[in-house]
Amino acid sequence: MGQTMVHGHRKFETMSYQVLSLKWRPQTFNDVVGQDHVTQTLINAFAKDRIAQGYVFTGPRGIGKTTMARLMAKGLNCQNPVDHEPCNSCSNCREITESRNMDVLEIDGASNRGIDEIRNLRKNIKFSPMNANYKVYIIDEVHMLTTQAFNALLRTLEEPPPHGKFIMCTTDIHKMPATIISRCQRFDFNRISSTIISDRMKYILDEEKITYDSESLSAISRKADGSMRDALSILDQVISFAGEKIEFEKISSILGLIPYDLYFNLTTAIKEKNAENLVQVLKHIRSLGTPLEDVVNGLNQHLRNLLIGTVQGAESSLDVNPELQERYTAEAKHWERRDLMRFSQVFSKLEPTLRRAAQPQILLEMNLLKMLEMDLSVSIENILNNPTQNIAESKPVKYEIPEVIEKIPTSVSSQNITDDKKVEKKAAPIKKETTNPEKKNKVKEVLDLKTIKTNWHQIITKIGSIKTSIAMVLEHTLPMALNNKKLDVAVVDQPRFSLDRLERNRQLIENTFAEIFDQNIRIAFLFNEDIHEEIKHEMPDAPGIITKGDPIVNRIIEVFDGEILR
Repeated sequence: MGQTMVHGHRKFETMSYQVLSLKWRPQTFNDVVGQDHVTQTLINAFAKDRIAQGYVFTGPRGIGKTTMARLMAKGLNCQNPVDHEPCNSCSNCREITESRNMDVLEIDGASNRGIDEIRNLRKNIKFSPMNANYKVYIIDEVHMLTTQAFNALLRTLEEPPPHGKFIMCTTDIHKMPATIISRCQRFDFNRISSTIISDRMKYILDEEKITYDSESLSAISRKADGSMRDALSILDQVISFAGEKIEFEKISSILGLIPYDLYFNLTTAIKEKNAENLVQVLKHIRSLGTPLEDVVNGLNQHLRNLLIGTVQGAESSLDVNPELQERYTAEAKHWERRDLMRFSQVFSKLEPTLRRAAQPQILLEMNLLKMLEMDLSVSIENILNNPTQNIAESKPVKYEIPEVIEKIPTSVSSQNITDDKKVEKKAAPIKKETTNPEKKNKVKEVLDLKTIKTNWHQIITKIGSIKTSIAMVLEHTLPMALNNKKLDVAVVDQPRFSLDRLERNRQLIENTFAEIFDQNIRIAFLFNEDIHEEIKHEMPDAPGIITKGDPIVNRIIEVFDGEILR
């Protein structure tokens, strides 16, 4: 605590506490973590006395850009450098650390973004430094300067006085003019890995005499998302809550973390198609009050861990404790890798959508419930190599008309039935031309419903040699009525999309009909639910489907309803 002050009859003490991000801010280049490519280059530049007139530091927030700029200012003005590092004990180093050095000026680009401020900068930089070797201008958030301000800075930045140096920091390099960047040395700062952040926090906590568990540090590192400053701010908050002993179970609520058990229960419910357990897990998650974006983010991380767990020997790369690594490895054995990839793809797309959704809670729950209806992934190789999965081969095909005729649905008019029976009595036997071998299968005599039914198998066989999928549907059809060159054909015991498939291929079927019966006719397909008996076609003369070429290609065409275009 600081000094005691008296105000009226009450006493209070000034707070001297310093947040961890300021207290443990690096004071030498070697203290900076996660940016070795930058620190090594700058140390070499000091060693060889090759300091440029301007630098641009760019990268995400909280990764050391401004800290590095201050270290450069110290390195340029330190009175007693040690191995090209600032000594932090001379007057210049102390003044720069305390932000009170008159020759090192920090400018906030967001607040001083106009051309007038840059004009003042150009005037002041002409004057020699008061106590230091160089006058250093650190412009933070430089991308906020106006276009006019950037233009006013160009000439001074390219040819400053010998004692002038510029260091500019920005999180949005794309907003800076190329003319400014080309006059400076650019350094791209990277996000800091979770491992480096965790190691740094371990060092700080050890120095602060605070106990911790590795799972808590891993959770804080992941939540920091590559920012050391964010990690130390979260750590400050955790210490205020947990005191001198940090435990994952205690801090999960303040961090807004969902326990791993809930994620395991969630994916287990999806794997087992257990809707009741899934709803219970969703209810538990909702009671925690965790932001939905964090829920989806945690679920994506969980699916990623499971996916890595499917790779033998890769569990050590998971950012969890050894017990959880073993648990992920054991759980991953019950999952197909392709299923995990499909789930991960769905929720990766869902995360940005939640922010725009009117009812994000319902959107998340509906997507999770939809996972229960997803089938397991099956490789194409297994489908092609397993003939039992082909529905076309699951039932023998036979053609028996008499039993079906007796069960004509009531939806067909009685007049059609009467006319049909009269036509059947007068129907002449089929006569086939034998003089022309190309037309030996074509019917030239009177065309009636009985003739069409008796020879319907020829149409199925002919179309089967062209497009197997259509023939498979036609095996479940039955000619019902013939009126004025229009043939009504019932589709029996088939899904609705089969009727659409026939409609899309109507021209092919009508052309095949014309080839078989040598007459043009219009065919109308009707979805019929009144016929419950299985239709069986007997095709004694059917040679079967003729396929040519690669047998694997033929198999793909058959299973996936394909056709060769060329």
